[in-house]
Amino acid sequence: MSEIKDKESRNVAVESQTIPSSSRRTRRRFLGDVGGIAAASVAAGAIGMEPLFSSRVTVEAAEIAPDDDHKRVNDAEKLRKDAAQDEKHLGAFPHPTNGDEELYPNRIGNFHKTLPHDSITGEVDQAAYNTMLHALSTGSFADFEAVPRLPGANGRLANPLGGLAFNMDGPDSRAVPIGPIPPPIASAGGAAEVVELYWEAYLRDVPLADYNTSNAIVMQACAELSSLADFQGPKIGGQVTPQTLFRYPYAGCTDGPMVSQFLYRNFTVDGIPVQPVPTSQLPAIIWNPDGTFNSFGPGMDFLTSFNEWLAVENGFANPAPATSTTDGPLFMHSVRDIAQLANSDNINSVYIRASNVMGGLGGVANGPYRTSVRQSSFSSAGGGGYLSSLLGNVHKGERHSWFTKWQLHRHLRPEAFGGLVDRRMQGVTGYNLHSQLLNSQILQLIAPYNQHLNNVKFGSNETTFLLPQAGRGGSPSHPSASAGHAFTAGACVTLLKYWFADAPIPQGSLSNTVPKKPNRAGTALQNYVYGVDGPQLTVHGELNKVCMNLSEGRNMLGFHYRVSDNYSGNQQGEAVAIRLLTELKPTYPEPDFTVTFNKFDGTPVTI
Repeated sequence: MSEIKDKESRNVAVESQTIPSSSRRTRRRFLGDVGGIAAASVAAGAIGMEPLFSSRVTVEAAEIAPDDDHKRVNDAEKLRKDAAQDEKHLGAFPHPTNGDEELYPNRIGNFHKTLPHDSITGEVDQAAYNTMLHALSTGSFADFEAVPRLPGANGRLANPLGGLAFNMDGPDSRAVPIGPIPPPIASAGGAAEVVELYWEAYLRDVPLADYNTSNAIVMQACAELSSLADFQGPKIGGQVTPQTLFRYPYAGCTDGPMVSQFLYRNFTVDGIPVQPVPTSQLPAIIWNPDGTFNSFGPGMDFLTSFNEWLAVENGFANPAPATSTTDGPLFMHSVRDIAQLANSDNINSVYIRASNVMGGLGGVANGPYRTSVRQSSFSSAGGGGYLSSLLGNVHKGERHSWFTKWQLHRHLRPEAFGGLVDRRMQGVTGYNLHSQLLNSQILQLIAPYNQHLNNVKFGSNETTFLLPQAGRGGSPSHPSASAGHAFTAGACVTLLKYWFADAPIPQGSLSNTVPKKPNRAGTALQNYVYGVDGPQLTVHGELNKVCMNLSEGRNMLGFHYRVSDNYSGNQQGEAVAIRLLTELKPTYPEPDFTVTFNKFDGTPVTI
């Protein structure tokens, strides 16, 4: 033992003669602190094993950097303080609501899933709702545990404290504009959002290849949505058309196929090649190309019976018998397929996939490395690992969405709005819903559709006006607005538009570069030919389309609304990403650079 200590002393002495003073003080103090055998082990690791056995000395390389440790510590502190001060100076933003929670004492305009409900009207138990409000006011984990539910129910509230978590990078959860607020349930805006959702549910299985003016059911949907006073989807010549149906008014979103090219491209995961042919869902209707149908299909939708709906709202498992609803692997070729993607993605997986295939679609990296002939990026100011880490941390941004969900709006989910429609149409209640919703053509089509599904599931002929859900358990058990998926889509697509320049997607001569569209059955992809099938596609346009697909895909499930959930979520996510990128800019050691790209509303932003 003494011999080891003697050698340790010699090693430290040699180190003190050969290592620069700033490093010498740090390591000597550390070795002195740990002492004994542990110190000898650390010393051996620092300078090699040779000094233990010979007089030769191997010295650790000296630190080479443009600044010393003391300056680095101070600079790091200043960056953090500056970022915090910049955020503080931006101040708070207004947080208006639609007033429904105050207007309706029975809380029919607000979220109430997993709480007890009246068995006739489906209205939430007011005492239970008030207990939930109390828990929100205290922010107490224990108070949320005390929110009532019916005996035997096991539904849980989804992260009601999520919006109260602090972020150490980027803005705080309540420090960005909230975007469009949910329209009141009795308004024309509320009617427009819900009518569209019923059409999306009814048209889930119409092949995207059939979206044309000769398809009667598609044209009927377009005509009714065009007639709605407050419908805020894109139009051509003032009308909803097959090319704008269920799409967004962002650049590129009404060009070409409804599904983004990024979702049709092959990609790799850990070196494993992947062809994007996910497991599809069986169709509930077998549609003809002209928009008629001769038979129902083997597929299934849920929450179409009142008792089924009530059980799920009360926090019980869906009582419908289990049935197989999956089809073989197919390219996305229907609204149901887009919905399935939005129900099975791993929050940021699609955007990481998009970053992997960006180069093949003509995307060129922005930043100082774009013209470098000697360097490439990885952990700063560019793609590679740095972009992946930003995309991988987007879950922290969803705290903004959770704040507007729980602490602000508490807006009811579309499935709950469907309950209001059904109880009103059945004459059980007298809810003052808008006439454009109550008199809509789609409700007259959805009633026999639901009746068919109820017969298949329960052997009954019950006719309802509930909103059919593509997911067995309906929506997640947290409030609707804003949509977390829409927030993530807005944030991740903004990051991708910042790091990759916009460019036309080349037509190409090889099959792996030609833009694609699905065939009618989803079994293969066909070439999308510029000038014949439609206009040229662009990188940023197709990124906007990814945002649309993953946002509206949740509506296609029956989970969210267009304006109050998705437009709002996209704008929130975009704002947070821009703030984060602005905050990160001073941390880069590379030469100063600027990037300009267009926001979702078309206005340019420069960072």
